[in-house]
Amino acid sequence: MKKLFLAIVFLGLLFIAGCAGRSSSGADFSVKVYEPQYAKGFTVLGADSMKSTIIRTRLPWQGAGDMVLDYFISRNSEEPPAGFTGQVIKGGARRIVCMSSSYVAMFDALGQVDRIVGVSGIDYITNSYIRENRDRIKDVGAEINYETIAMLRPDVVLIYGISGARTAETDKLNELSIPYMYVGEYLEESPLGRAEWLVAFAELTDSREKGISVFSEIPVRYDEVKSLAADVKERPLVMLNTPWADSWVLPPVDSYMPRLIADAGGEYIYKENKSDASVSIGLETAYSLVSKADFWLNLSSMSTMQEVLKINSAFAGTRVVKEGRIYNNNRRVSPTGANDFWESSVVKPDVVLRDLIKIFHPELVQDSLYYYKRIE
Repeated sequence: MKKLFLAIVFLGLLFIAGCAGRSSSGADFSVKVYEPQYAKGFTVLGADSMKSTIIRTRLPWQGAGDMVLDYFISRNSEEPPAGFTGQVIKGGARRIVCMSSSYVAMFDALGQVDRIVGVSGIDYITNSYIRENRDRIKDVGAEINYETIAMLRPDVVLIYGISGARTAETDKLNELSIPYMYVGEYLEESPLGRAEWLVAFAELTDSREKGISVFSEIPVRYDEVKSLAADVKERPLVMLNTPWADSWVLPPVDSYMPRLIADAGGEYIYKENKSDASVSIGLETAYSLVSKADFWLNLSSMSTMQEVLKINSAFAGTRVVKEGRIYNNNRRVSPTGANDFWESSVVKPDVVLRDLIKIFHPELVQDSLYYYKRIE
């Protein structure tokens, strides 16, 4: 009887171990665990009777077309579906490397910034926790320092692509057996879509419900602010950006900043770009647009009118310069050059929107500007 009992226990343990390490066919992951309301770049998929999920991402970088990348978030030692070729990331990630400061803001919003062990360019991050823990949180560099990465033993490295895959880096990470995930939040057209990526981050840390809860408050605040400018009669024309390498890059009409401008009761001036990517225009075209604009925003690191006129002294004769209607998103810049706009605004689109309404229709907002300041 004792031998029979031990045999039954042994078989039971084998069964449990087999279940814990079981794999599943790809068709099993068809349950939409989280379908974003605003973001187009990710979905969380699950399977019946399994704790593991798949984060399915689209458009991981500009020009990626219809590319889809899957990331298997493994829980309970479950294995990915048969034939799965994507990254396998252990659920409940506690050691995370962020290659963008906006990712830091998302983990901060989740109350999980202490899970970050590495960042890219620590001097260009404003988050107080990161800055106060420089002895523990390592700077892995803009071009990844693989010795540092290996020493950190991260559960996942969060990366981004600009115009293509970071193949050299991902090949090396694969060689080191370090999981990674491409994050395409910056390609979201909707300000709320960008913020919604914090739910994908919450999936990595096994805190999905918290992520959903934190995000759910953002659209409420955004819509409340948006309502302030819903009935404005006059919508000022708004110019964006400054030249780089003799070309002036302007976003599509249905993208992040133009949407914010529209929601703030303004009108984006460059309507010709109806594509899904930013385009370069000549300086003559840019001068023509500046001459027609009522406001001019987002001028890189510029803080003085003297810097603006160095672009083209002819701007001195434009109405937007004469009337001082130029505002830059660099009010919150640290002594080391870290600009909080490119960090925390991803989870505070309502604050950006309030700033823009304050600029375009100052009578509607009593609060002071938060991210923006007027160029004198």
